[in-house]
Parts: sequence; C-alpha cells; structure tokens
Amino acid sequence: MKRRDFLKQSSRLALFASLFPSLPSARFSPLFLTSSSKSSSSQFSYLSEFDLLIKNATIINGLGEPPFLGDIGLKDGRIAFIAFKQNLGSEEKKRGQDETERLLYGQMEIIKREHRLAEPDQIKDLVQGGNSQTGNRDEGKIWKAALFDRFNFQAGSRLVRAGRTKQTEAIKAKQIIDAEGKVVCPGFIDIHSHTGIELLVNPRAESKIRQGVTTEISGNCGSSDFPLREILSEEEKRYFERLGIKERWTNLANFARILENKKISLNWGTLIGHGTIRAYVMGEEKRVPSASELETMKKLIAQGMEQGAFGLSTGLEYTPSGFAEREEIIDLCRVVAQYGGIYATHIRSEDNEVIEAVGEAISIAAESGLPLEISHLKACGQRNWWKMPYLFDLMEKANQRGLAVTADAYPYTAYSTGLTVFFPFWALASGQEEFLKKLRSPEERRKMKAETEEKLGGMPWQNVVIVDVQTEKNKALIGKNIFEAAKERGLDPFDLACDLIVEEKGDVSIVGFGMSEENVVAILRHPLVMIASDGSALAPYGPLHRGRPHPRNYGTFPRFLGRYVRDRKILPLPEAIRKITFMPAAKLGLKDRGVIKEGYFADLVIFDPVKISDQATYTNPEQYPVGIEYVIVNGTIVVDHGEHTNRFPGQFLAK
Repeated sequence: MKRRDFLKQSSRLALFASLFPSLPSARFSPLFLTSSSKSSSSQFSYLSEFDLLIKNATIINGLGEPPFLGDIGLKDGRIAFIAFKQNLGSEEKKRGQDETERLLYGQMEIIKREHRLAEPDQIKDLVQGGNSQTGNRDEGKIWKAALFDRFNFQAGSRLVRAGRTKQTEAIKAKQIIDAEGKVVCPGFIDIHSHTGIELLVNPRAESKIRQGVTTEISGNCGSSDFPLREILSEEEKRYFERLGIKERWTNLANFARILENKKISLNWGTLIGHGTIRAYVMGEEKRVPSASELETMKKLIAQGMEQGAFGLSTGLEYTPSGFAEREEIIDLCRVVAQYGGIYATHIRSEDNEVIEAVGEAISIAAESGLPLEISHLKACGQRNWWKMPYLFDLMEKANQRGLAVTADAYPYTAYSTGLTVFFPFWALASGQEEFLKKLRSPEERRKMKAETEEKLGGMPWQNVVIVDVQTEKNKALIGKNIFEAAKERGLDPFDLACDLIVEEKGDVSIVGFGMSEENVVAILRHPLVMIASDGSALAPYGPLHRGRPHPRNYGTFPRFLGRYVRDRKILPLPEAIRKITFMPAAKLGLKDRGVIKEGYFADLVIFDPVKISDQATYTNPEQYPVGIEYVIVNGTIVVDHGEHTNRFPGQFLAK
C-alpha cells in the first residue's frame, strides 16, 4: 500500500470513529505490516478434529469489502481459523460523492487492529471453502493452510492462506457442511427489536432466528421489560395471563437470570425504556417530574446500566414517554453517558412535525453527549414525503459537527402500532381509564376528531388496517381497513375507531400504509442507516400466534437482501451485510460480534443468495423466509436446512 493511500484510510478511520464511539477496543491508529508472516505451525499442529467444517462458501465478513473464497474454523463458540483461497472480485466503486459517504467509506477498515485471544487447546469448528470477504488485497502470496498466519490488515483478522482445497480437507471434523454457492456472513443483529417476554413464552424465537437474526436488542420505543413492580397492575395481569407467563422479576438482572435459566435460541440485549421508567415512578401523569421523582428515575437508569443495558430509549409519540419535556430527557441521558451507552428514540413526530422532531433528537444527543439512534426513520403521510431529504441533511450535518447520529429502518412502506397513536396527548393524559371515559363522551369525541385526523398526515382511513383485537366480537374486523369496517357498521371512520378502542380497552393493533416506496429505497441506501425489524420473535403456533401481525416480524432481513439488494440492486451485497452486522455491533459496542474475525463469537448465517426471499405478506404474514440454510449462534447450529434444531445457545448480552 502506498503511503498516501494509507494516510487517506487513516483519515477516514478518524472521521468514522465519531460515528461509533462505543466500538469496543477500537484503535484508530495505523497498523504497519510487513510482508513477513509469523509461523503458526506450532499453534495449528493440534488441529486433529473440528466440531464443524463448512466447505465451499462465499464469506462476507460484515465490513463492506468484496468476498473471497475461504475457510473458517470455530472452537468453543468462537471463530478460531480462517483460510483464504481466492479473491472473488475487486472492490466496487462507492456510490455517491457526498461528504457523508466519504466519511463512511472508512468504516470497512475500522477493525484494523490486533485483537488476538489465547489459543484454545483444540479448534472445534472450521468453516472451510467459502468466498470470504475479509478484503485482503495482498493477492501475490498464497500460504499453505495451517502453516502460517498473519494479521489481515483490511479485515482485522488473521488468515490461513490455502492454495489448494485438499490442504484443509485433510483436517477431520465431527460435522461437515458443504456450502458451495452459499454466502457465509456474520449473524444479523436486529438493533431495533421488541422481543422480550416473548422469549419466556417461546424461547425458540422462531420468526427471528429463521431470518438469520442471532442477536436481538430490545427495550426500544421507550418500553422495556423492566423495572416491574412486585404487584402487577390489572392490565399487566391480563397480559401475563394471556401469554401464560408465570415468572416474576423486578429489574434487568432478575429478567436476565430468568432468560439464562430458560435457555434461548438467540442472543438478547436491551435498552432501558424511558416510558417504563416514567410510569414506574410517576404513573401516566402529564407533568414535569418533581426533583425526587427525577432522582428516582436517574437511580433506576443507573441500576439498569450497571446491570448491562446498552442505553436509554424514548417513545415520544406514546404515553407516558411523550409527556416528558426535552430537559427531562437530557437529564436522564446524562446518566447513560456516564456508562458509555446510547440514546435511541422513537421521535416525537414521524409525520407533520418530523423535521422538528429529528432536530429535537439531535439536540438532546448533543447536550447529553450520547450517540444517537433514530428509530425506524420515516416521513409518514403523503403530505410529508417531500421532507425526507431534509431529514438526511440534518443527520449528515450533525455528524459533520462531531455528533454520532445514525438511524435504523425496515424495508416496508407500512408501519405497525396501536390505534391510539393518532389521538391527541391531552386526551391520553391521566391514563387509560380516563381516556376511555372521554371516548364515551360525544362532546369529547368532537374535540378530538380534527386533531386525530390531522395526525394521519393526509393518509386516508382506508390506509389504516386492523390487524389485532382482543374480543371475539371484533375479530371479524381483522384484515379490514377502518373505512371499510366503518361502512359495514354504518359509522363515520373516526367513530368506528373510537368505538373499537373502547370495546377493546385500548388494545387495537393496526398497520398503516403511510410511506412512499421511493423514500424507503432512499432510507435503506443511506450510509447512516442500518436495517432493523421493529418487530418481535413470534411463531405461527401457541400464544404468540394471534391476529395478523406486520410481515416485518417474519421477513425483514430476507426481504432487504432479496427484494432490495439482489433484485433491485440498491446496494452491493457486502455493503448490505455491513448494515445488519458490523454497523449495529459498532453502534452498540457489542464485544467480539458483528464481524467474521478470528477470536470473535461464532454467530454466522449461511444463505443462498439466489433464493433468499421473504414469504410473509400483509394478508398472510406468518410465513418463514426461504434461502436461509443455516443459522449458527455461539458456535451451535440452531437452524439446519431451514429447520429449527431445538437448540438454545443464546446468551444475555451485557454492555
């Protein structure tokens, strides 16, 4: 590498460091390597048997670089061996020339650092023969397998160079997977998930693990599974009874212990939900907290961070999180900053005031000193679609000022939430019972109607589809839009919405078709955006089988890779993989995950790039994707030929 090129890369690294300050053990200083290689014959002389040998796969390491043909070995749940065979292509020219993309160009080199673990006594797993995208450009030398190793500059990984397949085929393995023509990449990390107590109901995490998700980050949109009072509210009791949950906990440490004892199929981490904390301390009251209440919230957040949470989330379109003023959130975020966490926010408006809401989120991050994650970035309602470039501009300029602002999004033009989201906050204040009382009053309804329909952002009631209710009386409405259901009952759509909320005690789920396809593509392509589901681990059977859930619960990641990357070619595949592996891992500061690198945890996905596709639709959402052949979590195969193996190697991930 020429010195001037090296210095350019070092500069990119320094810039990118501001985006992901929580990246564990990241060093942004240059690493100068010579062409000599330290012999590792003594290290690999004991490679007599592996637990797993995956042959002939296309390995994409998560850093956004081109694939190469290579072999990977795993031991004790970690990647212990990578064999390079053949580079499969030169690096594609990066899209665009704007400053943000030039900034992010350096992220693929961010793990150019030595991070070697003590050599294990015996290597268990070997992924062999893959097209491994570790981006090594030193193609002039081919080293014999299991004889030499070196730190790989571009990927931050030591590679064992294999000139001929037979050199690694000679190694014995307990199990061999021939993955010829398949892609091997890091397990997908869903940075915006709502999976929590669902794992107590069904620890197999069916709808997520079958997508290739190996790590779920929950506690988003201001709602987390903790803290929980010892005496449950009536609403909580009904919910727990419906799901058959008998376990009880009060804090994150308790909940994590229950998960570990229960055994789960994927890794799980969480944020602290601001709305949950606020309700625990203040109930549903719409007011500024007292000094003692604010102090109690700070202590609960500090406790959650000490017990392993990754940061704080707000759900500012929901109660009670949305009752908080900017100053309250800044005060609480400053506690999180002391622990190196992040601030993730469902912003105060995703429609008519979305520009102002993004601006508020950035200002909170700036004043509290936290990295910012804007949840499910969008501009809802046709009248607001034009605002999307301005949101990008706000984010890009914030990063140019030294802030760490990123976002996540799902590859759909419809969102999913509760029907109450359209109603004004003044009506929702003081809790659910008071709100339902207001809805029973014709006079109060008249006061709400204009504000509620304005919140639709120009979206007609025909675009709001009922997907779940609680009573048998209303189950026939599932799958119908509000306008259609209202017409059947001879009602105005707004009155039908009010009646439904009253009859269902506030628990009505909807899917809203509010985004443009053009904006969805622009968001997915943007270098500051990673991909996430905003969904939960569901199953087409048992208590988690109910209603007509948004297809994102079953199809987010295969849809992104199949429909948008392979078919529509909005991004190169390596760049797309980076958005669902390295990028969320770096944002959160996940240790030893998100990259195929020696010494890292063996969370891997093997998929068919030709076949990968979502099958879940809005009318038939409970369908697993196709093309996901294997999913490996901490070195254990959880999905084998697309089928769940009933294994539970998942771990609670603490900050």
